[in-house]
Parts: sequence; structure tokens; C-alpha cells
Amino acid sequence: MKHSRWVERLGARKRWVGRVGARKRWVGRVGAGNRWGASAVVLAVVAFAAVSARAQDLELPSEGVHHRYESPEHFNIQLGLSPFLPNVDSDPALHGKTPFADAFGNGHTLMINAEIDWEALRIPHLGTLGPGLGIGYANFSGNAAVSNPTPGGPTTSSEQTSLEIYPFYAVAVLRADAFWHEYGVPFVPYAKIGVATSLWRASNTLGTSHYNGIAGEGYTLGTQMSLGVAFVLNVFDPYAAREFDESMGVNTTAVFVEWSDASRDGLLVQSDPLHVGGTYWTFGMAFTF
Repeated sequence: MKHSRWVERLGARKRWVGRVGARKRWVGRVGAGNRWGASAVVLAVVAFAAVSARAQDLELPSEGVHHRYESPEHFNIQLGLSPFLPNVDSDPALHGKTPFADAFGNGHTLMINAEIDWEALRIPHLGTLGPGLGIGYANFSGNAAVSNPTPGGPTTSSEQTSLEIYPFYAVAVLRADAFWHEYGVPFVPYAKIGVATSLWRASNTLGTSHYNGIAGEGYTLGTQMSLGVAFVLNVFDPYAAREFDESMGVNTTAVFVEWSDASRDGLLVQSDPLHVGGTYWTFGMAFTF
């Protein structure tokens, strides 16, 4: 009989772990992150060249044009994409089994994410400190396993099974924007740390999966830590940036790269949680207003 469960009990209490076969079918599969790193280096080189050329073409006041038209800053919004692979199979309770890899392979999917930060406190000659809230979404899909395969028969069916993950987190954000505001250097390094949870749901063509009367959905508690740097695009055209600020209230527009350690291990308060965290890079755009 065909069965779309990708989850099985771990020991006596593990609620869900996927196991649906070895065939791989991916939603938004991406390759290794090295190409992204190379692109970031190229971007930095081009940016410095553009800034140098712009400085020669424009006769700007010594205090920097951006000081004359900056509106007050209160919030920062980030929109990004992350090559993501959860560390489900790293759970010690699996005793070396790899149900996630068997179901969905070892490739990454693209996780979309968004974050808003409140720049509540400004620290002189350093930057801002304040809280931030983030949310993401990732989806993995593959062919369901046959519950009781016959010897020599197929082990997977044409029925689809999937795992959806919704990360949420609350962090404290330190953003060192004094490099940009006080010295005109268009790089803004930052750091984040906080608590998090990830909602997850295993489903098939009939809806949420069930196994031994247990629904394939839940949440896992954990932590969120990130380090990143943003490159301020205002340097390419200060006059367009001024008009954007005056008309829309957007003080700076930037591109960013960020490394995150999203641990989802239950924070020692959950019994046998499903490990749906991981480490990943995020690439995207940020707007300060």
C-alpha cells in the first residue's frame, strides 16, 4: 500500500522524522554558496571603483552630500534569499539514520525571508541598537515511499510528500553605521542574537500527514545568531538617493550578505524536537527609513 508519510517515531517519544525514499525532487534547488561569495567580492571591487570615479566627477562639499539631506532613521527592513538545508539528520536520536536525505536528498532549497529592525538607541560614533523580528519560509518535496514494498519492487510511488518550515525569531541588532554616517565609508557591519522558533508541517496530497495517530506538524524552539555587512548604494548616485529620501523617506538603500546560525534544538525544554535549523548565507536588499 502506498503511504505518503515521511515521518516516523524516534524511539518511544520522537514525534516526526521524514522517511519517504531516495528519489530527489526539489523546489527551488540551488548549488553551492561559493558563486555567491565570488559575486560579493566582485561587487565590492566594482563599488570601490565606482566611488572613486564618482569622487572625481562630482565636486561635493567636504562634509559629504549625504549629511545635507538625510532624514531621521528609525527602522531597517531586510528582504533576502538563503540557500537552506535543515540539519534534521544530525539529531543524535536517529542513531546515524538519514531519513531527511533519503526523502529529499542533500541539496539546498531557497528560503525567502524578511526582517524589520527598530533602531531604538543610537550609540555615538558607533551605530544603533534595537530589537528586530524576522520570518522565513522554505519548502522541500519528493516522492512518497511505499509502506510495504515487495522484494524487487519499487520503493517510491508517484505520490508527493513535502516538508514546510516557517522560521520566526526575535533578536537584538547592533548596526555599526558610523562608518557611513560619519566617515562616508559605504559599509555597515552588524550583528544579531536572540531566540527563535520554527513551525513545520509534513504533508501529502491529502493534507497534513499522520502516523500512528500523530499529526505531522509542530514547532521547535532555538536560537538565532547572525553576522553581516551591508553596502550602501547611495554612493552610486547621491542626488537620486536624496530625491528618494525626500519623496519616500528612505534614508539609505543597500545590498547585504549575512551568515546565520539558526539552531533549533528545543532549548533543553522540548522532548525529542525535530531539528529544522541550520547554518546558511542570506543575500538581499535593505532599506533604512
